[in-house]
Amino acid sequence: MSFLRGSANYVWCTTSVLGKGATGAVFQGVNKNNGEPVAVKTFNQLSHMRPPDVQVREFEVLKKVKHENIVKLLAIEEEQEGRGKVIVMELCTGGSLFNILDDPENTYGLAESEFLLVLEHLSAGMKHLRDNNLVHRDLKPGNIMKFIADDGSTIYKLTDFGAARELQEDQQFVSLYGTEEYLHPDMYERAVLRKPVGKTFGATVDLWSIGVTLYHVATGNLPFRPFGGRRNKETMFYITTKKASGVISGLQTSENGPIIWSTELPQTCQLSTGLKKIVTPLLAGLLEVDPQRIWSFDRFFNEVTDTLCRKAIHIFNVHRTNLIKVFLHPEEKLVALQIHIQEQTDIAPQAQILLLGEIPLVNLVEESTSGKGYPNTSNDKPLILFSRENNNVVLPVENELPKFPVFANLVSVENDASQAKVACSVGHVCKRRIDKLALCSKLLRDAIEAFSGFLSTELTRVLGKCQHSKEFTKTIEDTVLAIERCESFARYVFRKFGSQIVIEVKNWRKELDIKSKDLVTGLTPAIMQLHQR
Repeated sequence: MSFLRGSANYVWCTTSVLGKGATGAVFQGVNKNNGEPVAVKTFNQLSHMRPPDVQVREFEVLKKVKHENIVKLLAIEEEQEGRGKVIVMELCTGGSLFNILDDPENTYGLAESEFLLVLEHLSAGMKHLRDNNLVHRDLKPGNIMKFIADDGSTIYKLTDFGAARELQEDQQFVSLYGTEEYLHPDMYERAVLRKPVGKTFGATVDLWSIGVTLYHVATGNLPFRPFGGRRNKETMFYITTKKASGVISGLQTSENGPIIWSTELPQTCQLSTGLKKIVTPLLAGLLEVDPQRIWSFDRFFNEVTDTLCRKAIHIFNVHRTNLIKVFLHPEEKLVALQIHIQEQTDIAPQAQILLLGEIPLVNLVEESTSGKGYPNTSNDKPLILFSRENNNVVLPVENELPKFPVFANLVSVENDASQAKVACSVGHVCKRRIDKLALCSKLLRDAIEAFSGFLSTELTRVLGKCQHSKEFTKTIEDTVLAIERCESFARYVFRKFGSQIVIEVKNWRKELDIKSKDLVTGLTPAIMQLHQR
């Protein structure tokens, strides 16, 4: 039996499976003409049983969209031996986001920088779909691919448009698609619970799927988890429909047990406290079932734009020996930065000393400087925060490490693989914690050097002021002494020559008066003659 299959310009091997779905599979292939690696989507018998207009819908959608964050369509060709059409797409060598989350390193969610990249690219891809009046209807990590560009950068791309269709903002649809964990509750009720509720659905069902996906990416887990998973469908429906507004997760840990609700992201996820404060309301808005509170796509896109335009200010809090982040809006100023810092550290604005190296932040920015004008920082080169009201340094209290699995005596490939994955995930948590402590240790040394340099500069400045004051004081003393000497000399002169000086002055006046009268007498005839003429 041959594993090779092909079309006019492409060939692929059925053992190189990239993914499988209900209606077909995706294989890695190659362009016969230039050797370019590609992804080829083929369709099975079940897909051919769909109505003809549904079968061609994916082709039409892919022809209509063209965006960096959507997998590029290369060709639509007929498979040899009359097996139907195949879709040839660019190959995303980084795999799906689902597989990335399945890596033990990401058991508790992606790193913050990678999460923000997913948020940016997912939002951009979805905006392109909405600009073309398209709804995806099967958004999930398995349908988001990681593409590695020629320069090594990562681009996340939406794929699998088998359930996509054109839909205006105010239009409705009744057909059911999607993966149950990511389905909007109304669709879940009909598609999974098989209840004839007679509801129609709008394009905003994609927003719910985006919310579940983003929570999964941030934490490594689904937000709504009944005990027993998919087999406990009624509880799943109860969790998603009975949760209060603002609740972003519901977990059941035992059979028929209570639901543990949460309005916050778990401590185990890798997002900073500063980013959690922004992302949590975003998730709450997406995972909303109240018709009066449901978000629009415009609001979602605006919120994401607002999040991504903020500048990350990295700050090392010396007194707690930990790194924090403040996401400063481009229009926010120094007062806002200080308030954000206070919210995370309890250090009042007037008590904050912020240094960048040895230089106070207030020497680099003014009170009116907006967020976009702030200096760049990083984990290695953050702002250093001291408090004027506190000299204590306290080591941070870390959360308890996840428990390392106990290996059973029985040999089981499936059980061993599961336990090995848990063990690796614990190892990654330990490594991240060690890296964090090592970085904080380095930053503490940097903080001591920076503060010493800052103090040296300040003392030099104060000494300069003192020297200037000393010189000024000496000048005043010399002036006062000179005045005193002048006064003493003046008194001496007046005592000795005072009467004679008075007589001489009187004589000078008499002579001056006589000379003035003589001058006037001599000029009078000349003046009279001038008047006559």
